[in-house]
Amino acid sequence: MFAEGREDKNIMFRTMLVEDSHSFRQLAKIYLQSEFPSMAIVEATDGVEALKEIDACPPHLIFMDFLLPGENGLELTRKIKASHPNIVIILLTSYDLHELRKLATQGKPDYFFNKGSIATGEIATLIKAILSEKGYRADGSMEALELRSREKITPWVLKRRIWWESVPEASSYRVYVSKDRTLLDPDHFSWETTPGIISKQVIGKTELILPDEWPEFPAEPGTYHIGITSRDDLGNQSDPFLLSGLFKFFAPPAPSRGGIETCLLSGFITR
Repeated sequence: MFAEGREDKNIMFRTMLVEDSHSFRQLAKIYLQSEFPSMAIVEATDGVEALKEIDACPPHLIFMDFLLPGENGLELTRKIKASHPNIVIILLTSYDLHELRKLATQGKPDYFFNKGSIATGEIATLIKAILSEKGYRADGSMEALELRSREKITPWVLKRRIWWESVPEASSYRVYVSKDRTLLDPDHFSWETTPGIISKQVIGKTELILPDEWPEFPAEPGTYHIGITSRDDLGNQSDPFLLSGLFKFFAPPAPSRGGIETCLLSGFITR
């Protein structure tokens, strides 16, 4: 079912909401339309409806509920990615459990968010980055190629926020990152001495903004596994709390003008 914009489906950025809850679809649709008024929004209540719409006209972006009637969101994501790898899929769930995150990465979604973050600035910033990457304006309408060539639209710099709950007994935290998840498993993990892992100490807060606050974080796009430990005043350090996510950082734009000139420098001659 279409919410808006069928007549412009070939030029408008198309987003699909795959969600069986009518109230949540309405909340998401209202928020997206307020932030991106020229975006076409498609709704589907289950995998059957979603696949029919995708076959008719594939969207650019899908918000996928984890728990759906019939085929669940994880299996549906796998199926869509197999036939439409360029569709960006954001997997949503009401739960924020480690096992769900582990399963979600196996389904190869591009991003994984808690449902409570659907109407947040983080989601809006992510969508703006996706729009820019695919050649659309920030409102969801098609960007003319001549405008892009004149650099009237500035590319967005996508940042990621890693956060965790505060631990009352902790005096600091250490955040570890690795492309190999097994290095963070108890059988292989030995904190700062683990080969192939980089880490950063965090004091006085429970978040990191990437890449600003951790410039050493790998810049290569891909799925990274994050381990977060708590440390007390005596130096005791907990086992890691694990997160996984796809990181895609976009560089800022290049300078629009420049050149090499010959300059005549005047001076004084002393005798």
